[in-house]
Formats: sequence, C-alpha cells, structure tokens
Amino acid sequence: MSYLKVQFSAAINGQSFFLIDKSKITLIKPGDQAGANFTTATTVVVDTGVAGSDLITFTHTAAAAGYSVVDAFSEAWSSNPGGILAKVAGVPAVLNAQLQATSFVQFSAWAEN
Repeated sequence: MSYLKVQFSAAINGQSFFLIDKSKITLIKPGDQAGANFTTATTVVVDTGVAGSDLITFTHTAAAAGYSVVDAFSEAWSSNPGGILAKVAGVPAVLNAQLQATSFVQFSAWAEN
C-alpha cells in the first residue's frame, strides 16, 4: 500500500500527521465541504465504503501567488508509485523580493464528513 501524508503545524488531539491510503482517493479539490474557502481549505474525496466519511477537508494557510495546495496534493497522490509514503509539503506561502519562499503552507486542522 502507498499513503499520502499531511503533516500538521501543531498536533491536533495528539495527532501530528494524517495518512490517506492513495488507492482510496478518487478526487482532490480546492475548498471545504460547503464549497467555500478555496485558498485555505482542500478536500480529498475517498472511497471508504462508509457513509459520512468520504470527504476529508484540510484547513491550511494560503499558498503564495502562482502556487497551489491542490497541485501539491495531486502531485503527492500521483508520485512515488509502489512506494510507501508521499508527503504533501513544500508549498510556498510567502515569497521575498527574489521570489524565494520565506515561509510555507501550514496545515492546522482536518474534518471528516
């Protein structure tokens, strides 16, 4: 099995990261479950076979202009075939005048529905 790992900026209920079985992912989309917050939330649709637990929404800081958290999720999902773990990380949040990242997107919460 291969997993997608989302690391939190601070532990949530004692959990410092979230793992998703990549074979269960069917869609990754911007925004929350209500269809809002497109720059600060990303929803992963999974096939769990359990009603009410097919959507996982991650809350995060906004990405810098020209960067996308959804793209980072999609790249992690499609990368590392046959590997064990692919991390969602390294998305710039703030760029300096030389267009170098001075901070990165931080994940602060998740919700399941």
